[in-house]
Amino acid sequence: MIYMKNHEKERVNYHTGEVEEVNDNFVQVYIDKLDLIIEMTSENPTAVKVFTWLLKHMDKKNALVVSQQALSESLDIGRTTVYTSIEYLKYKKAIAVFKSGNTNIYAVNAQIAWKSDAKGKRYAMFDAKVYIAGSEQEDNDKPLFNTELIGRVIKKKQKEKKEKIEPVKRFEAEELDKIFNQK
Repeated sequence: MIYMKNHEKERVNYHTGEVEEVNDNFVQVYIDKLDLIIEMTSENPTAVKVFTWLLKHMDKKNALVVSQQALSESLDIGRTTVYTSIEYLKYKKAIAVFKSGNTNIYAVNAQIAWKSDAKGKRYAMFDAKVYIAGSEQEDNDKPLFNTELIGRVIKKKQKEKKEKIEPVKRFEAEELDKIFNQK
């Protein structure tokens, strides 16, 4: 009898072709950190709202690239409130914020919550999800990415058929003399 938990499923790794068992649709919150979350809820409920939003949207490495503008719009709170909430969460060591140019990468403390199996917790590799607000896009009517498939089948152009050329008539030396010597 095979026992599989409800939150685990099998998925094909498209890079290796292997079938992997993955955890899906949950976030692990460690019991010994629940007191911190309760404390933060009483001290700064808006920061906990930001924290849980990050938990919901982070990738399997606990990271998310999102602007404070997008957070503001998504949570329907002001940008100053987002900023102070982020500063509070950093102070409480609930999150870390990394910079890549002008971009913020938010990483939830893996000792509080984790979105994947425990094997990957000690690696700091970011292939983060990116969350972009509608107001941050130049043209809201256009998709962000070109969805044209790479490697699609294109009908090969046919080579143009060349006109048939009649073979050149061979002339004997005597015939050529006659042609060139005619005056």
